Amino acid sequence: MNQDEIRDELMRSARRWARTAVDAYLEEPADQDFAVHHMAVAVEHLAKACLVSIAPTLLANPKPSVEDLLVLGGREDKVATGRAGLRTVGGAEAVTRLAHLGQDKVPAQLGALREARNGVTHMGWGRPSDECRDLLVAGVTYIDSLLPTLSKKPEWFWENHHQVCKDLVERTTDELKLRYAAKIRRAQATFATKTAGLSASEKTAVVASLSAPLPSRWLLHIPAQCPACDSPAFISGRDKSGDYGDIWFFPRFFGCRVCELTLTGPELDLADMRARSLRTEEEVDDDWEPDFDFM
Repeated sequence: MNQDEIRDELMRSARRWARTAVDAYLEEPADQDFAVHHMAVAVEHLAKACLVSIAPTLLANPKPSVEDLLVLGGREDKVATGRAGLRTVGGAEAVTRLAHLGQDKVPAQLGALREARNGVTHMGWGRPSDECRDLLVAGVTYIDSLLPTLSKKPEWFWENHHQVCKDLVERTTDELKLRYAAKIRRAQATFATKTAGLSASEKTAVVASLSAPLPSRWLLHIPAQCPACDSPAFISGRDKSGDYGDIWFFPRFFGCRVCELTLTGPELDLADMRARSLRTEEEVDDDWEPDFDFM
């Protein structure tokens, strides 16, 4: 198979899984597990289609076999089993690689969508119905963000489900914005109460005494400024190794001890707390050579 054939097959598969996911969600009663599982598969396949559109070798497993490289390099004829035994990168790494290539607007709930799929696949553990919609919206949002890379439009991808998906995203976003704004106002009121009547130095001392991260299941903490009270706080989450030694941070929880604001899931997107690279050193120019005239 050549590059275009692999890309197109992955796109067709992504469309099929995505439409089936929406069908499951619209059933009466809704099949939450199927909806979440199928949407996560659609996200993975479309992410892989984007990687292939750049270079098929970007699909390679972190430790590819010779056979894997031959198939991805267009020499499937040299492999006895053809593409049947091809091992490719997983869904999480596909998203990480796209982020490294500039597609770094990853919804905070995308990781939760993938985890929910794994729960359904391996243990039959689904998510509560009130979480299902947020997870589907994360999938729809990410898919729509990838389509321009493939020169496709949402209308083409979703077909007769396009308006449903659009309404789902807009309704969920509006509700999230209302809840987020209410959380910010409550946190600001808490901050005002805690610091009422304090001098500037006393207020600084209070903020400093409450600078530790709030407890969470996530052990990696990144400093951040609180969107409610502007105090130093922390985003907690997980890291993932990317290519060439790059490390990516995926936020899962924000907590501020000063105003007691906590944010999770899509609320992190509204606060602009998104996945980002933790690599801080300057990029090295591979063509750089020392100037011996100055040595």
